[in-house]
Amino acid sequence: MRLICGLALLAAATTPAVAFTPASRVAAWGSSTALQSTVEAVSGAEIKAKYDAALEKMKAKDASSAALSKEDLKIVYEDEHIVVVDKPSGVLSVSGKDGSPSLAGAVFEAYGCEGGSADKMVVHRLGMDTSGLIVFARTMAALRGMNSAFRTRKVTRTYEALVCGHVEQDSGVID
Repeated sequence: MRLICGLALLAAATTPAVAFTPASRVAAWGSSTALQSTVEAVSGAEIKAKYDAALEKMKAKDASSAALSKEDLKIVYEDEHIVVVDKPSGVLSVSGKDGSPSLAGAVFEAYGCEGGSADKMVVHRLGMDTSGLIVFARTMAALRGMNSAFRTRKVTRTYEALVCGHVEQDSGVID
């Protein structure tokens, strides 16, 4: 996802705005003082620098992921096909390219899987700052079945949030 966003930003930064607009609009824009006074030109180098800074910030945060041992894992359910783990916040669900500690790595070290790597166990993920239940597959059949269930939205997710201030309703749904 980061790569796709980065490539889109880079493409947009290196392509003139005129390429995205009809010729009739270009002439109208050139004569508009309102547009000229509210739009700043941003160079491709500026966009790339902002992208690089954001990427470095994400890498630093990923590097701060807490390492977990088997004793740290809170197993909610386990059988020969799946392991359900209560993921604490501050831990990556899966490792990045830099090999940061992750829940998937800890579960793989503790339980192993038929696929032979932590990547072959991951059914779904939660963000680093999010806590909650994560399902890991121990067999390839379980991985295929669970991936299909998530992809076809047969599995529903429920999130709870701690909020400050006054909330008018006790519950609700965000689509």
